Amino acid sequence: MSRRPPPAEQQFGSDSFLDVVANVVGILIILMVLAGVRASRAPVTLTPNPPTITTDEPKELASTQTLTASPDDSARHREELAALQSQSESIQDDLNVLRNATADRETRLSELQSQDAATRNRLASVGANLEQELSALEQNRQKLEHLNAAAQAVRVKLKKQQAEIATVEKQPHKVQTLQHRITPVSRVLKENETELHFRCFGGKVAPVPVEELVGRMKTQMERQKDFIVRAKRYSGVVGPVRGFSVKYVVEREESFAGNFIRVVVSQWEIVPEADLEAESSEAALRNDSEFRNEIRKAESGSTITFWVYPDSFSLYRQLQAIAHREGFTVAARPMPAGVPIMFSPKGSRSAAQ
Repeated sequence: MSRRPPPAEQQFGSDSFLDVVANVVGILIILMVLAGVRASRAPVTLTPNPPTITTDEPKELASTQTLTASPDDSARHREELAALQSQSESIQDDLNVLRNATADRETRLSELQSQDAATRNRLASVGANLEQELSALEQNRQKLEHLNAAAQAVRVKLKKQQAEIATVEKQPHKVQTLQHRITPVSRVLKENETELHFRCFGGKVAPVPVEELVGRMKTQMERQKDFIVRAKRYSGVVGPVRGFSVKYVVEREESFAGNFIRVVVSQWEIVPEADLEAESSEAALRNDSEFRNEIRKAESGSTITFWVYPDSFSLYRQLQAIAHREGFTVAARPMPAGVPIMFSPKGSRSAAQ
């Protein structure tokens, strides 16, 4: 915002006044000098009857001259001198008046200069205050613009939400049915109970042929029994069967007396093959899925055990509901990521619900 500076106060013309005073004083001095010169050249008044000068020479007679000033000239000179003196006194009075006026003007000039300085200080103070007020006004204007922009954004957001609410209100209300099922008491499976195994990994499900793999492992151990008896520790691999293989470890145990030797499987793990085929959640939930066909072939009263990895608990819940509707009990085995399915004689049995 541009601001026009306040008009400067008109100052007193002291230079012109001093020039006039100097010229008058110069004229007075010239007149006084002229009066003095004329007074010095005025004629001397002599006595009216001067003495007669007579010489002793008989043949020459001295002429008698009478030097007598004219009365008119003497009166005229006195009048001129008196006029000059009167004029000088008048000029002196005028000079005194001018000096007094000059002193008054100088006093007035000093007062005006003091007033001008005070006025300038006040104007400077007022200008500084105006600058501060303008700065404050500019800041308030910027804040007001920000607030207006924020308010406009809020208004736009409010209109959008109102439109969404109106759209939702126009749609028919959907009623969601919540199914509540009492969790049954779990029980530990017995050794002779039938158990089906499924692996839930990556959002997909695949049947684990545990019984077939165990049968092949026993067959292989029977063929290698002589070598296993001689060795203290034996490792073997069986499979693949339906996309899974078994890695097992056999250890030899001797009695303290040394009268008998026992061969036991200390641990075995089921490893999926790279070409393992598994069903997605959409495929597994279909009526003709492999998962449904597997549980339909199971005996009545069998238990279905799910080996569930962290990324497939949602799939497990859906498959659990299907198994319960088909009349099977369900056991869940949560598995850490990257850990294969493992069995051991010292392990725990599944707890079915």
